[in-house]
Amino acid sequence: MPEFADFGNPEKFAISVRWASDSEPRSRRPVGFGWSIGDLKISIGGDTITKSRVRAATQSHSSWYLFPFFDWLASNWAALLHEEDFSWNERSSAPALVACHRALERWIGETDYTDKQKYKEIQAWYRRHALRASSEGGLFPDLFMRRFLDDIELSWSPHPPPFAPEGFTYLVEPGTARLPVSDVASPLWEALNWAVKTCSPIDDNDRASAEEFERKISALREASLHDFAAVHVPPAILEKVQMALNRTGALDFLDDVPIPNTPGIDLFSPAVAMFGGVSPDLGLPDVEAIVSLLVTRRNHRESAELARLTRERLGRSLGVPHEDGYAYASELWEELGEPNAGSYVDIRAILTELGIEVRVEQLSTDAIRGVALAGDDFGPTILLNTTSIYNRNEDGRRFTLAHELCHILFDRTRARRVTIASGPWVAPGIEKRANAFAAAFLMPRTLVRQLLPAAGSISRDNVVHAAQGLHVSETALVEHIFNLDFISEWDRERLRAAFRI
Repeated sequence: MPEFADFGNPEKFAISVRWASDSEPRSRRPVGFGWSIGDLKISIGGDTITKSRVRAATQSHSSWYLFPFFDWLASNWAALLHEEDFSWNERSSAPALVACHRALERWIGETDYTDKQKYKEIQAWYRRHALRASSEGGLFPDLFMRRFLDDIELSWSPHPPPFAPEGFTYLVEPGTARLPVSDVASPLWEALNWAVKTCSPIDDNDRASAEEFERKISALREASLHDFAAVHVPPAILEKVQMALNRTGALDFLDDVPIPNTPGIDLFSPAVAMFGGVSPDLGLPDVEAIVSLLVTRRNHRESAELARLTRERLGRSLGVPHEDGYAYASELWEELGEPNAGSYVDIRAILTELGIEVRVEQLSTDAIRGVALAGDDFGPTILLNTTSIYNRNEDGRRFTLAHELCHILFDRTRARRVTIASGPWVAPGIEKRANAFAAAFLMPRTLVRQLLPAAGSISRDNVVHAAQGLHVSETALVEHIFNLDFISEWDRERLRAAFRI
């Protein structure tokens, strides 16, 4: 048996492959790839996720025909490394494995035509991102791969595939990892090139499949960064962004950072990152307004205080969004000093002290709540869209400003910047974390406690009085005092009914 060809770092991400001899006669092997029996081993974070056991026998790799795996990898390369959004409305912050399996289960039994089409879209997303979509009957692990901001998200489970032999089990715990793009893409690209160089087709069908595979690899080598960016951003939006930047002479805002020696984008350019996944229906005037913000805030330095606050917060991983948001608000208050008793949180004054500029725009769309812009080469800025339902009054605008402050402080990527247009397309966990931060920051426990009864039931009038003192909405305060354990779930429902939430 030949030695494995190893690519990558097992402590981060590694793939090991080798061809093997096949005892089956050629006539009984699959047409087109029956020559490709071999072994596949994948390691993530030091764990070998292909390690399995059948009864007493244990092995670290999956043994099966490998050509379908390599062909799937080449066919879906752009999506695997650049497509972040799901094809369905995913409200949770669950990793792709959990979210996709749950969506498939949810929609599989629908009979309405529209719902059946939705299931087909989910299936298509599964085929692009799930390793098992390449198995062709082999015992491959339950592994999903997708883009997540400047990272690749990998999520896996030990669940055996359908029709696995009796007693078969994977010897790995469920897990999720987010790694720099190059740590994943480069080993996979090296493995693809190894497959091209070492494949040994037998008959005409085999050779035809191998030649088509080589054409796919050649096409990836020749693909432009724009081709990959169009997977992350709807092409219609990308065209509008290009038009707007061309008019301002700032096309370099579309200069993505390539993966070294590998086809694909390591870091998205500011404009591509800003518009990743937004609705294709976003109009040109709104695109131009946001592009203008990017251009005019270029080459502005952030204040020393803001730089100090963000220096240790780069690359924070996404944990439990609600808990993280509350913890981040508490952490920031420790840095700034607790608010004075009997006061309210003057978010606009805090932003001014931090050197964060607030711009007010009336965009055509109501889907954009606000825009957060900060980091290397960008002056920290919040754009507040007055068209959004969240910003119809000052209480809502204050909440949006605090929400965007969370993005500026805690959501900078490996590119050391944040360019986020807050809306339904942003990763749900990141938006939920920013909402929790905004609630906890605008309504610190000490101020809330001063404005509510120390004992006994909290009434509707108590909430109205406290909300006026804090300059927040009654609905936001009701949810917040429940999260602070000031009221029970029953009391929350009673107050929700009182305010018709």
